[in-house]
Amino acid sequence: MNLLTVGVAALVCVLGAEVPKDSPLPSPPPTNPLRPEVRWNLPWPDSSKPAAGYRVVDGVEHFEIYRANPEQGVFSHHAHITFHGGVFYAAWSNHVTPDEDGPGQRVLGSISKDGRTWAPAFELFPPLDKNEPKANRTSGKWRLLTDNGWLTLDDTVYAIAEASESGKDGWGRLAREIRPDETMGSVFWLVDNPPEPLEGQLRIPDLTDPTFTKIAARISRMLSNPLQTRSIENLHHTSWTFGLDGQNLCEPSVYRRPDGAFVKIWRDRGRSKTKRLYASISTTPGYWSPPLQTNIPNSPSKVATGTFPDGRIYIIGNLVTGHNSAQYDVRDPLVLALSSDGMNFDWAKAIRAGAPPLRFSTLRAPGFAYPSAVVANDCLWVIYSLGKEDVAVSRIPLSALGT
Repeated sequence: MNLLTVGVAALVCVLGAEVPKDSPLPSPPPTNPLRPEVRWNLPWPDSSKPAAGYRVVDGVEHFEIYRANPEQGVFSHHAHITFHGGVFYAAWSNHVTPDEDGPGQRVLGSISKDGRTWAPAFELFPPLDKNEPKANRTSGKWRLLTDNGWLTLDDTVYAIAEASESGKDGWGRLAREIRPDETMGSVFWLVDNPPEPLEGQLRIPDLTDPTFTKIAARISRMLSNPLQTRSIENLHHTSWTFGLDGQNLCEPSVYRRPDGAFVKIWRDRGRSKTKRLYASISTTPGYWSPPLQTNIPNSPSKVATGTFPDGRIYIIGNLVTGHNSAQYDVRDPLVLALSSDGMNFDWAKAIRAGAPPLRFSTLRAPGFAYPSAVVANDCLWVIYSLGKEDVAVSRIPLSALGT
């Protein structure tokens, strides 16, 4: 028996047998103190029932932030939300064509004072390349930007974007200050060796520019905090993360357990049959345990995690599962799950279900996907894309969650 076989056998002993499709969940296996697990202690989602069998959370309201249109863009995804100084800030990736990660993809933004009514979308990060369909690029290479969230530093709100070539090879991050009156500072790189701008594109200052050296360095240091983990950690395919079982993983989100340990939740990057979330644990700064497959169902798709004021942990995502290729992209409903200890998730309800049909593309499935969340004004605010076309936010009173 070789080492790989031994490792797989040990993994099966720790995780237990694979859950049969469409069957109730078995009792979770005992916790291994060396490799703590994250568990789904709830009924299995049932795709034959409305909202996969989940009850819709009480008092939830939905508000439109951006409606796709051919003039401004029909692709919208990777949405993020934050709240500071009485103002909500939203950002998302945008492309004029239905292409995801196409040439010239940029980042749009919007602002709201109440979370319900949002200002017209504006360009937060301009494109690094000519905005056109992928099919027009005979070289197969192009530059694009992907929204990568928000950061507040010294009472100043910064938007963060990820720059890459063809959505695969990463060049690093950019930042930009945005103010409550919608005015903005200059875009600047957080790296000192960005690529030369293409013809017709403006040169963006980088880390070596004295105007931005200190603030760029401070932002980068803050982004190294585990709780500031970006969903896009590294676009270099040579640095992909793999689970202990060999599954390719991506788009992490981190929360801190009440006992102080950090938990990093990963989604399955590939079209695996398991469709589960993975978890890494960190009890020592700089060290993460190898990602282990949990029994938490996932579409697969990116999830958002965080902590409520009372210490409870949440996971928001498409916590459903399919077992064939036709169900791979099931991103409906959008589900909220809660845990008091950050390990056992034993409460879940649907945030939104019954996605509207697509208007601009037949290449993807309807759904509510890639959530981001913030707690503000005694509510949980969850932003997401609808079919990768529109952007919306849902407001959930914390009183409906017992917090």
